[in-house]
Amino acid sequence: MALYFDSCTDDSHAIVRGIAPTLPYRIEIGCSAGVAPPNVGRARAAAGALALSLSPAVILSTDADSEPAVDWVAANCAALEGADLVAGKIVIASAAAGSLHERLAAYYDRLHRYRRRIDPVAWEDDATHHWTSATSLAVRANAYRSLDGFLPLSRGEDADFADRAWREGYRLRRDARVVVRTSGRRQGRVEGGFAAMLADHDAARVAAPVSHPDDEAWRYHLHARARASFAAGEFRLLAELLGLSRSDVERIAGQARNADAFAACIVGAPPGGMRQISLPHAEIVLTAFDADMLEGAA
Repeated sequence: MALYFDSCTDDSHAIVRGIAPTLPYRIEIGCSAGVAPPNVGRARAAAGALALSLSPAVILSTDADSEPAVDWVAANCAALEGADLVAGKIVIASAAAGSLHERLAAYYDRLHRYRRRIDPVAWEDDATHHWTSATSLAVRANAYRSLDGFLPLSRGEDADFADRAWREGYRLRRDARVVVRTSGRRQGRVEGGFAAMLADHDAARVAAPVSHPDDEAWRYHLHARARASFAAGEFRLLAELLGLSRSDVERIAGQARNADAFAACIVGAPPGGMRQISLPHAEIVLTAFDADMLEGAA
């Protein structure tokens, strides 16, 4: 196990060092000097380096204010049998039913399920979700090394890591059977972090605009077509749909290690850009999508 204490000013580091010799397993411990501002990306990168020193097959990441389910390790290892990374489902300890945060989470879960109906991949879990958080993130150690781990970003280091993994063709599985319960605190140590987002949701009467589901659906359909084009080695129609030359599409395909990496790199925003609409409007559009999918399956 590897533990890293980021700019802690209490006795946590000393306490853990004191009990480490009594534990039935090896533990690597690190800390920053305690004077620098907290930096979650720097801390995760340092913890990852400590973990690699133990020569693991996989690396599992969570947070000090979070409580993994009792089967968290086993569930992650089982999920990694068919994937390179596993993002677990995050449950907020104090989330109120019907709150803005819960409404947004439910919307993004629905949107991601819709994505996988349009663009299915073999390694995705049937019980999928929208979370991509290092509060519950497992990765094969060889993939972690290849991607150079987490970057020292003040926030968003987990989304950045997952995006780089996707663009390199690594398989990311979002598995709702992998669960971590995390603090619902509204005062965090990182500016603009998760606690600040929850506080913003509490204060807001309405959610910030979200991307139009039509534009997200355009991307999902093109991701699916890009995978098929890569498998067939035929790029003419895809080039037309993307407004690119066939030679440019073929060049990008030649640089991609697999179909997933190609889809990630070749598909950008739709021709008119990603429109922003209100959450209520987006929910209505997505409900219509669901109805159309059910009608088409009947």
